[in-house]
Amino acid sequence: MLVLSRKENEKVVFPHLGVALQVLRVGGGKVRVGIEAPDDVSVIRYEIASAAQLAEFSEKLRQSAGEMTHEVRNQLHTALMGLYVAQKQLEQNLPVDAEETIEQLIASLQGLDHELGGHPLPEASRRRRRALVVEDNSNERRLLASYLALSGFDVHACDDGIEALDYLSTHDRPDAVVLDMQMPRLGGAAAVGVMRADPRFRGLKVYAVSGMDRGEVQVSVGPEGVDHWFSKPLDPQQLVERINAELDPAAA
Repeated sequence: MLVLSRKENEKVVFPHLGVALQVLRVGGGKVRVGIEAPDDVSVIRYEIASAAQLAEFSEKLRQSAGEMTHEVRNQLHTALMGLYVAQKQLEQNLPVDAEETIEQLIASLQGLDHELGGHPLPEASRRRRRALVVEDNSNERRLLASYLALSGFDVHACDDGIEALDYLSTHDRPDAVVLDMQMPRLGGAAAVGVMRADPRFRGLKVYAVSGMDRGEVQVSVGPEGVDHWFSKPLDPQQLVERINAELDPAAA
C-alpha cells in the first residue's frame, strides 16, 4: 500500500497510467495538487467542465466499461467517489479528513495502475479482509480504523466489549478483532473469555492493544486468549503485518 506523505512537493507516479500527482501546498482549508499526464490525456476540473466535456467523458467511460475487469471498474468508482468526498471535506474546512481521503484515492489509483500494467494484485490483496476494532477512546478508535482501512481492510468499530459481542453475534465473522483491554461495561479480557467459550468464534484471530501491563490483565496469549499482545503506543504497521502474516502464512 502507498501512503501519501503530508510533506509538500512530493510526487507519486503511476507509470502504467502515465500520470503523476504532486502535492504542491496544504493549508488554508485546501490541498493543492499538481497533475502531470500525457498530451493525449485531458485533465479538467469537474466543477468547471462544460456539458460537452462531461458528456464526452461519460461516453468514453460507457464505451470502455465492457473492456474493463470488475476489479478495474471498482477501482475507478472508488477513485471518483474519493474526489467527490475530498471536495466536500475541503469545502467544509476539514483538511485533515480530506488528506486521509486523498491517501485512499492514491492507494486506489496505485491498484489500478498495477492492474493496467499487466501485474494483477495477489489474490489475498484482491479480497478485502474485514477487521473489527473495539476501543472506547473515540479518537484512537477513529485513527486505528482509518489506518486499517487504508491498509486494505473493511473495518467496523465498536466502543466496548458488549457492543463487539452483539456485532459478532449478528454479522458475518470478521478476519480479525483488534481489542482494547480496558473499557467500560465489558473490558477486553472478559470479552475474550466470552469469545473463546463460544464455538461460533473458534479460531477467530484476536489482537490485544493495551496501555496496561500484561500482568495486570487476566488474559493469556494463545488459543484460549488473544493471538498477540500489542502495547500502547501502538505501531499500527506492526499490527497490520502481524495480521496479514497470520491470515496468510504462505505469503508471509
